[in-house]
Amino acid sequence: MKEVFVNMGQIRVLRQEGTLVTVGLGSCIGVALYDRYTKVGAMAHIFLGRSRNPAEASKLPGKYADTGIPALVDAALKAGAQKNRLEAKIAGGAHLFPNISAPESGVGHQNIAAVREQLAKARVPITGHATSGNHGRKMRLAIDSGQVTVTAIGQQPMEI
Repeated sequence: MKEVFVNMGQIRVLRQEGTLVTVGLGSCIGVALYDRYTKVGAMAHIFLGRSRNPAEASKLPGKYADTGIPALVDAALKAGAQKNRLEAKIAGGAHLFPNISAPESGVGHQNIAAVREQLAKARVPITGHATSGNHGRKMRLAIDSGQVTVTAIGQQPMEI
């Protein structure tokens, strides 16, 4: 079975089979979209909530929630998904440096809020999540089933 890795700032799409995988989700957010009828899955590895430089954002829209979520939805639709059937699952947004800031003001918290805001704006419901905390994660989307598994460092994998 084909495994496609989604690196920081990237957006990837698969149809019918394979697995999308992203690793190193600390304060970053992994966003998986899935249409169960067409078996189209799309994943982004969002680094920050908002872009500040349009030129940079246009080169790598998946880096930011405000450009990445619209680009992710668009990529899923181009692959054959229907917007009214898309569901989202998100993971990450950890608070990795408690000595620097409070959890509610950290980058992870800001990223979670930005991703949730953009998914709501796109009218894509979040049907599962594994966010916050203080540990890194790995996220896998199995295209044939739509199953999303998240593994936190030092913990057993969990389905969300």
